[in-house]
Amino acid sequence: MRGRLVFSVAAAAALAIPAQAQTMHPSAQSETYSTEAHQRPADDEAAPVSSDAGAIGEDLRLKGKCDEAVPMLQPIALRGAGHEIAQLDLGLCLFDLARTAKEPADAKTKRQEGAAWVLRAANAGFAKAQAMAVVLYLDGTGVDADPVEAEKWAILYHRNGMRLGIGLPDTAPALRQRLDAALDDKKQDEAEARARAWTPPQVSADE
Repeated sequence: MRGRLVFSVAAAAALAIPAQAQTMHPSAQSETYSTEAHQRPADDEAAPVSSDAGAIGEDLRLKGKCDEAVPMLQPIALRGAGHEIAQLDLGLCLFDLARTAKEPADAKTKRQEGAAWVLRAANAGFAKAQAMAVVLYLDGTGVDADPVEAEKWAILYHRNGMRLGIGLPDTAPALRQRLDAALDDKKQDEAEARARAWTPPQVSADE
């Protein structure tokens, strides 16, 4: 089994990161990446929030009020490039709502929609969404389980200039161990090839 890959800071700087996506809400910087419910501690619920719809939507998500957050986050996420924070928040909210859905088919649809929004932000180069993509593909949440694709996103997250610039931690040791256990040399090589072939999507003139 190959050891952990090391990438240069020069390679990280080559990633194209949307300028607005580099601005992180303070409450989001300490989150753990999983598809479990994301809620803020009760003693923080009285903290004032921004009048910005995206910040309000995120605050509602962290309070477990995703039914209220989704309508606020959707129109922002649909704006495309530069709104990756809202896309990630929307994806996480849809995962939360999937857990309380009464019908299995509805839960499945919400997980798939949630994964699609997370991956949209990840493909735009948004580091926090890339970290989430690792978990999605390793666990098969809203997507088909694919450890090679999970490792691709782990590689991209590891060398992401935004992650390095704002000091986000590298892949958690427990998650790294799960990835290593699922990969042989051939799969590792394939993941490296996918990471090398990945490029941020071109932003259209109307975005």
